[in-house]
Amino acid sequence: MKRIRFLACLVFTLLLIVPAAMGQEDAGPIEPSAPELMNPEAHISYPPPVYVVRDSVDIRGTVTLEAMRNFFIEFRPLVLDMMMAEDEAEQEEEAQWFPATLPRIEAVEDDVLGAWNTVTLRDGLYELRLTINTGDAMPAYYRVSPIRVENNPPFAAEEQMMAEEPAGGMDEAPAAEPAEEPEEEMSGEPEAETMPDSRPRVTATVNANVRAGDSTVYAVVGFLLDGESALIKGVSSRGTGWYYIELANGRSGFIYPFIVNTEGDLSDLPRINPPPPPPPTPVLVPTAVPAQQQPQSNVDLVIAHIQIHPHGVKCGQTYEIQATVRNVGGGNAPSGGLILARDSGQNGTAGPQTTQIAFGALNAGATQVVVGHLTPTVHVETLHHITLHIDHDNRVVEINENNNVAATAPYHLASGC
Repeated sequence: MKRIRFLACLVFTLLLIVPAAMGQEDAGPIEPSAPELMNPEAHISYPPPVYVVRDSVDIRGTVTLEAMRNFFIEFRPLVLDMMMAEDEAEQEEEAQWFPATLPRIEAVEDDVLGAWNTVTLRDGLYELRLTINTGDAMPAYYRVSPIRVENNPPFAAEEQMMAEEPAGGMDEAPAAEPAEEPEEEMSGEPEAETMPDSRPRVTATVNANVRAGDSTVYAVVGFLLDGESALIKGVSSRGTGWYYIELANGRSGFIYPFIVNTEGDLSDLPRINPPPPPPPTPVLVPTAVPAQQQPQSNVDLVIAHIQIHPHGVKCGQTYEIQATVRNVGGGNAPSGGLILARDSGQNGTAGPQTTQIAFGALNAGATQVVVGHLTPTVHVETLHHITLHIDHDNRVVEINENNNVAATAPYHLASGC
């Protein structure tokens, strides 16, 4: 009951401080309310509870446990039913955790644990969880909540309304002004018609990411939901066809041309130079653990019932991947992970295209249906094979790693790009 009252107070406080949080960059640091409850060797120090974040957030803290094998950070939406749960086990069943950072194997002391990209999340309350695998049956956890994600603050609209409001009140308006309006109407002069906006636009045909550059290697800076439109400011100078658009919140970025419909004159679009691509992420090679020190686990993850819709697509058309994840072992998987989906064609020199699909925690014998999307753009007019590798980054300790790969029937990719 103490935890319930504490969480309720935090949410109430957060609702009260949102207007003040807009100036939090100039405010002093917020210290945790109960520092004596923090494990000095495993905790998140930033962001603290009752805090407002947006865009990409550096999560800071410390992980220096001697038995640490790896650690990562997850998030999930914070809902009222979850906060009213009687115990920790009941809370863990309320909502699924999603990966916020990739696993790390090196110790960190009062530094950045990872970056949490909140751009594609809906505004609202969230909870962070630091998970530390130590080789024991259960990992060590540290949770921070509530955290408010606010990428689209409501204050901009209020400020615009205040700027458009007349300087004087209604009582100060001259009495003669209402009488002048009919005279203007009787003058016979036509009112100025509002010209339609003929500027070029895109309209998303699926929920689409907007990126910093004209490739999927660039970071996501925003999104355009199915049916939403945005102004086209230009097109990539590299010849990739990606449009440079402006979102409703003022952010600009590149969007893939084959998942949008266009309107307006596109013949004279400015050529926009994308920024240099980011350097490749270094691959961390974990230190081998002697067999006698390997953690005991009865988790065994497999993939079944893989389907793609539609089964035959054209180049540049997005298809859906649906699969069932099953824990056939006798132990519980307390955290989720990622599935690597790989689409490989049989001609050309380009490599396979990939995407990642998240899955949540799985108790023994439990199943979970996951969905991902992929847009093939290479190896046209040939057969394509799709393979799925569950937990490809070894986030979950299993008793059997030899049954983690499954494949679908091949499909034919027609031309059309």
